[in-house]
Amino acid sequence: VAKASGRYIDPTRARVTVAEWMAIYISTRADLRRSSLSRMEGVTRLQIVPALGAIPLAELTRLRCQQFVSQLNSTHKPGSVHKVATVLSGAMQLAVDDGRIPGNPAARLKLPRQMKRRKKFLTHQQVAALATAVDSRAKGEGFGLLIYVLAYTGLRWGEIAGLRVRDLDFKRRRLNVRETMVEVGGYFEESAPKDYEERSIPVPEFIMSQLVTHIEGKMSDDRVFVSARTQMPIRNQSFRRYWFNDAAAEIGIPGLTPHELRHTCASLAVSVGANVKALQKMLGHASAAITLDVYADLFDEDLDEVGERLNEAARLVDSARNYE
Repeated sequence: VAKASGRYIDPTRARVTVAEWMAIYISTRADLRRSSLSRMEGVTRLQIVPALGAIPLAELTRLRCQQFVSQLNSTHKPGSVHKVATVLSGAMQLAVDDGRIPGNPAARLKLPRQMKRRKKFLTHQQVAALATAVDSRAKGEGFGLLIYVLAYTGLRWGEIAGLRVRDLDFKRRRLNVRETMVEVGGYFEESAPKDYEERSIPVPEFIMSQLVTHIEGKMSDDRVFVSARTQMPIRNQSFRRYWFNDAAAEIGIPGLTPHELRHTCASLAVSVGANVKALQKMLGHASAAITLDVYADLFDEDLDEVGERLNEAARLVDSARNYE
């Protein structure tokens, strides 16, 4: 009956081990960027294979998967546990789709709750203070200007590392994001922007005027920001270790990360009237829904304004009635 209805699962096809199947699964993920694929390979090699690799697919139960992620929770942060569970579930779903097992044993596992980290938003004055503090530690590198670019354009670190002179449009005062640099195995590789979305970002004039001076003598293909010593793109961790962390502590914001300058850009843009769609295009999110999910709290003041406008409209109606 199972064969006739197309529900038959050949048990011999489920004898492949989890380790063997994970290798097959990873080889099918042509949709992933190289950096994402590298992270998946690391999760598989370091967590999944040591714990589950020898088990045949047919013998991998939901209970065993749940025990696995529960054990991870004692040694890893909730975010890391979620990533491991996502990779395992994706691989097992492919096994289901390929007709090797009847159901996904790693689907809908009970995972630890992730606490949302409170975002830090800098003011214009704090951005200026941070840029000055970084410049004082990295004299001649132009890293104070790098702080301004991050805080007023919302670039991701890989995007600013991949920025070339030809990407600066001084006539329109725009910055064009065409490529990004990703770290794979300790080395930088060029890649398409996240979500494969090229975009054009408006840049304040005071930053553009500094960029004119900063790129003097550079060729069109040269990177805008590089290490003066190596002439190579700057690694995020190195930038934080040598210049950023101490500068952030000096201005009274210890624990600040360069990525939070992207949050700062969103906050400053909303404060001058940027709507959700404009913010989405500026930050390079795949959809406005993602922008709202990440920065919903920035639009709370809009709700207050809606209430005030509705009240004003109602008062006008009442005034007209009283006049009649």
